[in-house]
This record gives sequence, structure tokens and C-alpha cells, in this order.
Amino acid sequence: MSILQGIVCANITPFDDEKNVDYESVRKMAGYLADSGIHAVYPLGTNGEGLALTVEERKKIAETMIEEIAGKIYVAVQCGTQTLEDTIELVLHAKKAGADAAGVVSPFFFHQSDKALMEYYSAVLEAADDFPIYIYNIPANTNNDVSVEIVRQLAARYDNLAGVKFSYPDIMRICEYINTRKNGLDTLIGCDKLIYPAYKCGAAGTVTGPAAVFPEIFIRLWELAVSGNDKEALRLQYQIQKNSDRFAPYQEIPMIKQYLQSIGIIKSDSCRIPFYAISDEERSDISAIVREIKNNQL
Repeated sequence: MSILQGIVCANITPFDDEKNVDYESVRKMAGYLADSGIHAVYPLGTNGEGLALTVEERKKIAETMIEEIAGKIYVAVQCGTQTLEDTIELVLHAKKAGADAAGVVSPFFFHQSDKALMEYYSAVLEAADDFPIYIYNIPANTNNDVSVEIVRQLAARYDNLAGVKFSYPDIMRICEYINTRKNGLDTLIGCDKLIYPAYKCGAAGTVTGPAAVFPEIFIRLWELAVSGNDKEALRLQYQIQKNSDRFAPYQEIPMIKQYLQSIGIIKSDSCRIPFYAISDEERSDISAIVREIKNNQL
């Protein structure tokens, strides 16, 4: 069941200048990521602007990426929506299309009880049958925190619960999620500043957007951590922390798109509203920071 491990890229969704999905760029981006050395991709999540896409767009994007890179690296499609019906429809589509797993973000905006979240995920896991499902918990964005007890009960009942993607800077919760299953539940950190500490606590990997820009430094960090070279791994972790701080003034998704456009992977750095278009000055600043980091990253 261990599918998402190591460096997992939460990839963006390319649009053209009219904000239509650019499927040619989706295909080219998928190939670029598969060749970058990362271990898996996680399309249609937060960085993929999944909630700004229609169900049919999400299906076609998933199909395009799977067709391009199936068998090269793992593909776990984020299928969570605001409705249970659409979520299950997307999970079953991902399964049929040949994805390796699905991620499912919790229901959002309306605050839900543990009982409601339990029933929601139970319905998804039962509908998926033997298809691996990862719970995507990003409480700061969803207004719903998937508790350790919810995960513990689901892990005991459903073998196809593959793990948890936890996007919050809480190492203790990572440890608690891991220990919800006797032999350990695969848990991934969604916080670039805590990759190394999370690994030392038993995390299976990290899900990160900037891995599309700096795959080398993220892969190297993971390799050093796994090999036990703690001194060098910690040095790179601090470098990633500094990089994150330097990009903090900019929107992350447009920043990643600007870089991929600059190297010819996607045609436009356009995002859907409510993201604003980055200015020429911001493009210049971002390019300068990326060049400097790439010249000194390892």
C-alpha cells in the first residue's frame, strides 16, 4: 500500500492566457516531473487549483497525466470536492483511468463534527473498494481537522486507507497519525520547513509544490536523510527554510508557474481568479531568486 513516499510534487495546473486548461502543457509538465527524479505527483490539490476546476476538467487532467507518466512514477489524484457525490465520482474515475491512488481533502467551509467526517471518509473508502485512498488534512484551509481518532478508526476498518497527507506544521500529529495502525500508517508532511524532522519521526515523505522548481535540492535532502547523513540533511533543510522565506512575499502557485513558463515547460503562467496576475517586476524578482538558489543550492 506504500505508494506516496519520498518527494511527492503537488503540481500546478497549466492554463492558457484565456484561463482555459492547457492540456498540451499538462502533458509536457507531467513528462518533465517524471524525468526530474521525484518519486510521485499529486495533481489537482491545492497547488493544482483543483477547487477552481470543473469535474470534467479534473477528469481530463488526470487522464492526461496518467497517460503520459503511468509506470514511470506514481500518480495520486486529489479527488476531494465539496460534495460526497462528486468526490466518489472522481475517485472511481481515477481508479478506472489507472491512477495509483487518490487523495481526498476533507469537506470544507462548513465546520463538521468528527462523526460527520467519519461518515464522509467511510463512504469514500467503501466506494473505492481496494483502491488506495490518502486522507488530505489541511485544517487551516478547510475549517475541519481530521483528528487522530478518526484516522485510527478508519485505519482499523479499511485496508485501503493508504495514509494521510498532513499540511500543518505539527510534528507531534505526524507521529500520532503514524501510530494509528499497528505496523505504521504512511504519513506525509505538507510543510517544506519540516521535511527532515518529519522523516526522523517516521514520515513516509513530503508533498511539496516547490519540488517542481527545485527537484534537485528536495531529492538530495531525502537521500541524505535516508542514508543517515544527518549533518548534510540538516544543512539542506535549513536551506529550504531560507528559500521558503525568500519566496514568502509572492504567491506560491504563480511563482511556480512563472518558473515553468520560463524554462518552456508550460506556455503561460496564468492562474484562475482569485489569484492575481503577477507583475513584470515580480517576474523579474522571482527569476533572480530562482537563479541564485539554483546556482548555490547544493
